Amino acid sequence: MRFKMPFFRNQSLTKQLLIIVLLALIIPAAVMLYDIFYASKTEDVLIKQNETKLIRITDLTHEQIIDQYNDVDLEYDNHKLTDIFKTVADPLVKLYPGVRICFYEKSTDNIIILGYLHDFGMRLPEEKKERERRIYNETKAGISAVLAGGTPITRLGKTYDDMFLEYLVPVNINDQTVAVIWAEEMMHPMFAQSSRVRLVLRYVIFSIFGLGAAASLITIFGLVSRIRTIKDGTIKLESDLNNNLPVMHGEMGQITAAINKMARGLAEKEQLLEQYRRSENLIAMGRTITEIAHELRAPISVIQATAQAIQLNFQDTPQLTDFLNRIEQQVERHSKLINELLDFGRPDPGIIETLDLNELINSVLEANKPLLLIKNINVDTANLGQKPLIIKGNAEKLKQVFINLIINALEAMNKNGTLTISTNTDNGEAVVSVHDTGAGIPSEELANIFEPFYTGKAKGNGLGLAISKRIIQIHGGTIEVESEKGSGSKFTFRLPLGGKE
Repeated sequence: MRFKMPFFRNQSLTKQLLIIVLLALIIPAAVMLYDIFYASKTEDVLIKQNETKLIRITDLTHEQIIDQYNDVDLEYDNHKLTDIFKTVADPLVKLYPGVRICFYEKSTDNIIILGYLHDFGMRLPEEKKERERRIYNETKAGISAVLAGGTPITRLGKTYDDMFLEYLVPVNINDQTVAVIWAEEMMHPMFAQSSRVRLVLRYVIFSIFGLGAAASLITIFGLVSRIRTIKDGTIKLESDLNNNLPVMHGEMGQITAAINKMARGLAEKEQLLEQYRRSENLIAMGRTITEIAHELRAPISVIQATAQAIQLNFQDTPQLTDFLNRIEQQVERHSKLINELLDFGRPDPGIIETLDLNELINSVLEANKPLLLIKNINVDTANLGQKPLIIKGNAEKLKQVFINLIINALEAMNKNGTLTISTNTDNGEAVVSVHDTGAGIPSEELANIFEPFYTGKAKGNGLGLAISKRIIQIHGGTIEVESEKGSGSKFTFRLPLGGKE
């Protein structure tokens, strides 16, 4: 049967941790308090037993002294009182070994000590005066209290190495306190040792208890803080999957790493979905463009044929011939645009064959050599690979890509620039770079230059790079650009070695 605690589960994590810590600390605290109060009760019982004996001895001594003194003389005489004390206390000391009976005479400030605390804790031998002075100093506080109050007191005295219990009674003659009698007995050494040990243990337990509570609270608040950080981070991830959670240590670090990994995966999926949507849009756009291009091709062909027929029949009219030439130029321009639209809207790879990419690039450069010479462009092919770079693809389509890139580079450099073309291999791919020293592309335009109909030129239809990207994609490759305004542009595309079916 599963034990359920709905109240505990419904609490916040902070409250749950606090409840657990309190439960963990209450148990040792209860044990500690029980020990304190129970031990105190035990000490009181032991002290009470010894106190009863000392009261009996002291009261008996006091009564006998008063009775004998009153029988002898009503006038106060300290010598007689001292003699009577010795007579009365001496047999009691012998009767109760381990008990010491003492007498303090107020007028002379003398102290008489009978008996030794021999049973427990032997001391080094002392001179009589030294012993009396030591005992007087140990009991001085009690004597002063009795003389001041005039009532008996029980006192638990302590020295550096033992504990003793004493009971003090005032001696009154003619309604005046003239002396103090007391009996004392040393507590068992284990009593003093146990008391000291338990006192130390209490301080240690209290310290550990406080440190444990502080450490627990610090740990709880640290854990709660990290959890709050994770919670706030996940809330931010809802709006931005690129907002990674901070790096943490331990299990929390594993959790944040897993969340960051999941967020990266979701971001990649979002990117793929965006690419898919853009591809769908491009496909739809391509179909529309293809239909429009087909519709435009027929009237353009009629216009071109009509212009050619007029030119044949009216060759002797120079002005008319000039107008017809202009019509021819515009018809050719529109025919070229229609062909580009058809290429973009109908990305057919055509005939696939095995090609040497280096040989293909050299053939394109050779065909465009006159244009490069006219523009006074220096072509750097030092990093063009000498070994065959074999791929599978359509030669005419790939030539179109190189031509588009070269034409763009020439337009960016205008004259007296350097065009650098390099090839290499990387991770099973052929890598081709076309780098010019032209004006560069503004950073705000870089994200859009491969979009169809986007152009930053005064003249241009914005289809050249879009068509180049489509050709590279249908060959299983990718293309990217690096550019800074004023520092030229570098186009790099990758194609699978050996070709992609």
